[in-house]
Amino acid sequence: MNILIAPNSFKESLSSHEITDIITQSLSSFSNKFQTIPLPLADGGSGFLEVMTQALHGKYVKVRVFGPLGTRLHARYGMCQKQKAAVLELAQAAGLNRIPPRKRNPLRTSTIGVGHLIRAAIREGARTILLGIGDSATIDCGIGALAALGIRFLDADGAEIPLNCRGLLKLQHIDRSHMMEALHKAKITVAADVDNTLTGQNGALMYARQKGATPRMLPIINKALRRFKKVVYATTKTDLDAIPGSGAAGGIGGAFSALLNASLVNGFSLVRKTVHLDRYMKQADCVITGEGMIDHKSRYGKTALQVLEIARTNKKPVILVVADTADTTSTYTDYGVVRIFALTDRHTKKYAMTHARHVLHGMAPRIAQYLDTRVQ
Repeated sequence: MNILIAPNSFKESLSSHEITDIITQSLSSFSNKFQTIPLPLADGGSGFLEVMTQALHGKYVKVRVFGPLGTRLHARYGMCQKQKAAVLELAQAAGLNRIPPRKRNPLRTSTIGVGHLIRAAIREGARTILLGIGDSATIDCGIGALAALGIRFLDADGAEIPLNCRGLLKLQHIDRSHMMEALHKAKITVAADVDNTLTGQNGALMYARQKGATPRMLPIINKALRRFKKVVYATTKTDLDAIPGSGAAGGIGGAFSALLNASLVNGFSLVRKTVHLDRYMKQADCVITGEGMIDHKSRYGKTALQVLEIARTNKKPVILVVADTADTTSTYTDYGVVRIFALTDRHTKKYAMTHARHVLHGMAPRIAQYLDTRVQ
């Protein structure tokens, strides 16, 4: 039995590489009936850096940047010399993983470190920037990153605004005249993990709570997003709400599209093509995929559902391995899902998250046993 193991990461718990390795090792040690095809995936969020850098045979470069709350930290990007391309991950400089839960406040957080990463990559010789923007702790519409690249965001008096969501409330003008010169020749592709627009019912505000927003913050954030949308339209005649993915990562997707002429693409689609997922899918007899949480938000472009669609097209049975879910196997029967394994099946959500590696190690033999009964 050829088993394609192609999960996304479990946010803030396990990377897609770690999940793939644990399941691969368990299946290989359980029985020689299993021929594994390890293929860790990403969708623009955590794991994008490793998956894309390895697929493009790049090397990691470590730099020191400002984090989402302004403190210095070390971050990495991938430099792929053959393609003169750099792979960047927003989460390295402005991800939720960079802030303890008690300190999360999307009114204050900034993407300035993402701009530092881009500057470093361009100075290293990159002419193509591949930026994954998922799992952000920010809702600053990317003004921190763009300011680090020379774009100025000004209030009514011509003074620069604070580079965070609250600062957007004062935004009146955008000045691109001092933008980093090399950006005019660089090709920037932004890989988003969701296709939400900037404002509206399914806008960036939908993910504010997971970034630490309280109910009192939500009207402020909504007003800030609408202010940014208005000023961008006045500057570029671009309606951000007409761009799928413009609300990804707190608006940075739309900002880069409108102000840097970046290509905004579905992160999973980019990874899918780069790692040759469709080729390996055809070779598989069964697929193991999943991610941290499977729920109603999965329909907004999340990896697991897209893998299910490809598996259904190829008529492959699927096992879902997730950290947590409110759904049952029957919810996904139409996709060919034969079983769901969740870390929370036998543990509390808190324990499963803080001991994810241990729990998955304990669960992996049950996955192998289940597969063994299907082979027989």
